[in-house]
Amino acid sequence: MSTTSMSGNTKAPQAPARQPTHAMILDTKTGQVMPATDMDGTDDWSVPESVKQHPFFVETRDGSIVEALRILNDRLISAGMKNLITRKPTRLFFGNTVQAGQIGLYEHNGRPVVAVKPGKYLNMSLVHSWEGRHNITDQLDFLGLTFGQVGQGETLVVQAPNNQVFCIRNGGFCALGYEGRFKIIDVVDTLNLGDECAVREHSTRQLLGWRKEVKAIVQTTNGASVRVTVATFFNVPANNVLIVQQGDRLLELPAGQHVITNPTTTFRGFFSLAERQKTFKTKPAYTVEGVPVILNVNLRYRLAEPLLLARHYDEPFMALENPAQSAVNAVVSRLSYQQFMRAKNVAGADVPDVDYTSWIETFKDECMRELTRQAETYGICVESFNVLDRELEGDLGKDLQKQADLVLQNQIRATQISLENAIKLEAEKGRLRVAEVEAEQKRTRTDADYYASVKGAAAKTEASAMQAKQDAENIRLLADAKAKEIELISQAYRGVQDSAALHIMLAELEIKKTQALPPNTVYFSGAAGAGSSSGFDQAYMSGYGSALGVGLAQSSDTARSLPVPPAKVL
Repeated sequence: MSTTSMSGNTKAPQAPARQPTHAMILDTKTGQVMPATDMDGTDDWSVPESVKQHPFFVETRDGSIVEALRILNDRLISAGMKNLITRKPTRLFFGNTVQAGQIGLYEHNGRPVVAVKPGKYLNMSLVHSWEGRHNITDQLDFLGLTFGQVGQGETLVVQAPNNQVFCIRNGGFCALGYEGRFKIIDVVDTLNLGDECAVREHSTRQLLGWRKEVKAIVQTTNGASVRVTVATFFNVPANNVLIVQQGDRLLELPAGQHVITNPTTTFRGFFSLAERQKTFKTKPAYTVEGVPVILNVNLRYRLAEPLLLARHYDEPFMALENPAQSAVNAVVSRLSYQQFMRAKNVAGADVPDVDYTSWIETFKDECMRELTRQAETYGICVESFNVLDRELEGDLGKDLQKQADLVLQNQIRATQISLENAIKLEAEKGRLRVAEVEAEQKRTRTDADYYASVKGAAAKTEASAMQAKQDAENIRLLADAKAKEIELISQAYRGVQDSAALHIMLAELEIKKTQALPPNTVYFSGAAGAGSSSGFDQAYMSGYGSALGVGLAQSSDTARSLPVPPAKVL
């Protein structure tokens, strides 16, 4: 059967947690709780006064067993009795050896004699018999002589000659039973009572504490051996308490180590003050239609007054189980099957419905009110009461459950299909958005390329126009300069008055014209007019012309490299 989470989380007003620091007493007749002032019968760690008054009992506090034996020996001699410590001297070579940390044991007419000084003891007496050696750190019970010593965390459980049981912690004793004897029943490690002594809460299996019973063997008149409890040790963890009973009184002891040797004090139980949580299924409760319903609930609670609970129950859950069932029965009996089906999932995620709130509110109000009222009677504070899910019992309930599960599965399947379609639609929309973004990016790149091309062509055109304009301007300026040059030269030529200079200029012009002719041209010089100048002038002009012709011939590479063609007459 499929179950779906339900929630009916309710919280009661929280009372402040009480720290168990002082012992408390409850009178079971009146129900009154008060601080404990008289704690006789509990925590019997000290030696009873009647035992201390015993003439042959010596308690060791800071001393050793050897010192206690010497004190006991002095008391025996003072009482007119035989000595306990032997007067035998130590020998060098022969005898029984007693080492340091040991005592030697002798028997003399049924009473003990001990040798406490290390050395060799030679027994020459016929009435003394050697009984061996014994470590002073071990417990001894020899012919009425009893001693023992324990360290930190250990306790001796001792039975006095009058059968009174007492404890000695972190110490020891030495005693001689003149009429009766002292008997060491057990040695208990109070720091670790053992896992076999652990006590756990029945409902939650949480550790509550440790309890160890020390038993003694009692011989009956018919020869049978009976084991009876003579002492009980307790280790109570932090935030827990111990409840013991003395007649009509209940005593609450705080966390720590405790011991009970008084037969009028009995163990009642351990209780925890920490918060507890328990998940359980209720018994079938019937709806209006008679359909049995089982609720799976989670209960959180905390014990505030252990003494009130200890009067009636051994643990808090036992006090809350029946009230919780009664509250559930009262609520379910007024609900119909349809209300339960609507409220199967109160979160409304899978089966949306608005009518579940009334069911949860009804359960919260009535169940918590009833639980809180009854829990306060037992000193319990209910923190919350959550409904996890519900189950339908019986054939009718199973059929209805199958139908409800089928409807729920169909609705879940429809929801899944709708969700898948929505996911596909969103994915397609996403792909379309991506395509639009990519197209927009392409358009942007095309526009950018076009704009760059247009700008480049315009720049080239403008550059060409500027270059042509500049070239035209250069040509115009060059032409103006050339015209100016020609004009200046012409003015210079016109300003020449000397005939010889004029002839020289004419010769230069002739030469320039000659340079413009092809390189293979042959030059002939003609005669000048006789009447044009004087003989000196003619000679000067002829020489100047020859010199110019020679210079021109030497400067012409082509004329030197090519063969001379036949002469022509110009």
